[in-house]
Amino acid sequence: MREVGPPPLNTLETIDTGPHEEPAKPARKAKKPAKRLGRPQIGKLFTKRRLATLWLPVLFFGTAAVIAANWNSIRDTTTERADALREAVIDRPEFAIRSLDIRGHKYLSVHEIAAIMGLRPGLQSISSLQFNAQTARDALVANAWVADASVALDPAGALRVTVQERVPYALWRSDQGYLLIDAEGVPIVPANGPGDRPDLPLIIGKGANEAAQEARTLLLTVPLQMKGDILALVRRSGRRWDAITKQGLVLKLPASDPRGALKRYADQSIAQRVRPYAVTGVDLRRPDEPPVIRLEPGTAEMRTDMMRSLRKIDR
Repeated sequence: MREVGPPPLNTLETIDTGPHEEPAKPARKAKKPAKRLGRPQIGKLFTKRRLATLWLPVLFFGTAAVIAANWNSIRDTTTERADALREAVIDRPEFAIRSLDIRGHKYLSVHEIAAIMGLRPGLQSISSLQFNAQTARDALVANAWVADASVALDPAGALRVTVQERVPYALWRSDQGYLLIDAEGVPIVPANGPGDRPDLPLIIGKGANEAAQEARTLLLTVPLQMKGDILALVRRSGRRWDAITKQGLVLKLPASDPRGALKRYADQSIAQRVRPYAVTGVDLRRPDEPPVIRLEPGTAEMRTDMMRSLRKIDR
């Protein structure tokens, strides 16, 4: 007999365990209830996030649109009210300028100085709140007569003005005509001619105004016998002068010692010695040589007699 052993491992045995049951199906997920439209949804329009992202921009642009549509009316109304308030404050009597004290003026009158500063007649009509001291000073300094100025308004309502005027020092004939200048050569005002200020020295030529002090010093130190004999000084090459005398002579002066040349001219009585001749100029630029005489055109025949006369007297 063959022995029967255990069945192979890969052999499946069907074991009857009883009645057959179906496996249970997995449970379905419950559906979410549908969102309802209504009051809960409207409430979300007024959350903090909506307020920042929706309603504030709407409010801003809406307000801007209303202002833009009524801008002219709003501007006019605001301006009128501001002007009325400003005038009510400015026109109060306690802010009025009560007195005006002007010092240092000689050539400009009080009324001219006040007009330059923009002050209207009647101090009580001027408010200290409308007055600007710096602007008034700038206007004064811009005037040709004023070299410097100070303007101050004290708490008591007194306006104090001090001006330093330019003093006419010489009369300068330039390419633009006659001008009064101060000691620094700064033009002040135009003049009609030497007759306007016969008390001032007349200087002529380009750059003469810059050497006005030199010219005046030269005229003040001329020899006594020549006082009042020089009508004008002409600037030459920016370094020396020609003197024009009442006799009509042009005296060419050296750049180094013009006073010494004028002294020789006076001591040697050259003016009297050349008077009989048609002389237009005398060159005094060479102190160690006889003066060079310039004759009128057509009078060369006089030269020999005149030079003989000058040499005879010089010996």
